Amino acid sequence: MPVSTRSLSPLQEKIMRENFAYSEPFFRGRDLHPMLDCGNSPELALAPVRERNVPIVDRPLYIPFNAKLRQEFFGGILYDCDGHRHFMVDSTAYELLKSALTPGLTPQQLLSVSRVGSDGESTIAALIRNNLLSVSPANTVVRHFPVRNIDLEYLQSPVLAEIEVTYGCFRACRHCAYESSPTARLSNELTAEQWSTVFKKLAAAGVLIVQLTGGDPLFRDDSFDIVDAADDAGLSVYVRSDTVALDGASLNRIRSLRHLWHVGTSLDGADAVAHDWMRGRGAFETFKERVRVLASEGIAVSVGATLHKNNYETVRQMGRLSMELGARWFDIGFLSPVGRGADLGNLVLDRHEIISSLDSYLAGVREGDYIPSHAHYLHRAQEKEPFDDLIEIIDKLPYVTEWPFSRLRLDPMGSSYTAGKLKGSDYAGGYNALTEPIEHIWDHSPNLRQLREIADGRRIHSLDYRLLRSNHEFI
Repeated sequence: MPVSTRSLSPLQEKIMRENFAYSEPFFRGRDLHPMLDCGNSPELALAPVRERNVPIVDRPLYIPFNAKLRQEFFGGILYDCDGHRHFMVDSTAYELLKSALTPGLTPQQLLSVSRVGSDGESTIAALIRNNLLSVSPANTVVRHFPVRNIDLEYLQSPVLAEIEVTYGCFRACRHCAYESSPTARLSNELTAEQWSTVFKKLAAAGVLIVQLTGGDPLFRDDSFDIVDAADDAGLSVYVRSDTVALDGASLNRIRSLRHLWHVGTSLDGADAVAHDWMRGRGAFETFKERVRVLASEGIAVSVGATLHKNNYETVRQMGRLSMELGARWFDIGFLSPVGRGADLGNLVLDRHEIISSLDSYLAGVREGDYIPSHAHYLHRAQEKEPFDDLIEIIDKLPYVTEWPFSRLRLDPMGSSYTAGKLKGSDYAGGYNALTEPIEHIWDHSPNLRQLREIADGRRIHSLDYRLLRSNHEFI
């Protein structure tokens, strides 16, 4: 019979209840943090149960896109490798999708093979309605990753691996948590060949997305060899860059990537005065020119704004400008006083300003000023009290980090850690992905395990890093 969270351990059930909304057979992420919304793509409006009146025809069904299917303690994740979308589904949907890996089975055969019984008919209807199953034959490849340990209280492997290619950067932004700059490169950064080895290990472990960041991931002479290596491993590639390094030749390399999800860049003000104050003279004009060029080349662009006292009142103007330049998505975050940003504590938003920022941002979503890349904002925009579930942590949003549920970070040497906000703390060091299996790091790295124990199943992005740090070098 369809399963939501009824067969889970108490802690597993708590995690799902705290972090996801369930609408049979889908789970939707509710977390504010980018990339932790591992439910459903913003472009797809999931059909609610009452609208799933899709007749179950006696015709073979297929998964209509190249995909990766992962089994998880709550059911599974189906990842659309073509559209870079992922869907969290319950156990009934997972078993049906796994059975659909055998091409050409009819709905009744799927029900029989998956052993979910007649109650699975409504789930098949939901999967058809949301285009996760189709009657049209598809020449697609679906790779299956069975569960390693059904008792895990986190995902079987990360959804996303955030790779800090280098701390070197063309800029030295005032708020940089990593204190990146043109002189910040480390002598023992992994080579492009070594990163290629790591990417292959990530892909084999079932990781879906690699986010290349820094510093600026395009700062190194061999940066595009590293980007190519991530693409060759079959991972969806997300490049987070200031885009200074882009020129005609590098744009061609970006455009030729087979698995490029998008390029992300930053906007820190609605005009040159505000943006350049944070990033340096001329940065605003570079931002506008690069976003226009990327969009004109058909490359998807996301723009992220870090909000603080000097720019939060212009959030909608920043969003509209991003869309006018051709960006596909516009997202927000909040200034954290860490790294070089430790000197900007006076600019951190207070509770009233955070609420005002969220309200303004959501108003822009409702009125079509811009599109968020995180689906939960689209769902929140339809609610009367859209941030009611965040009341207890809303004033801490500039100071929170996440516990390791769906994301793994690797520093320029390939070592795992938790968050830039904890750089320099007891939680900074971890096992190395070049020498250790990814699964071993994910399960046994001491810093990851300790944060999971501290979190005890609470909201993923709710750990106050001010209470966690034991080394105050960066505060």
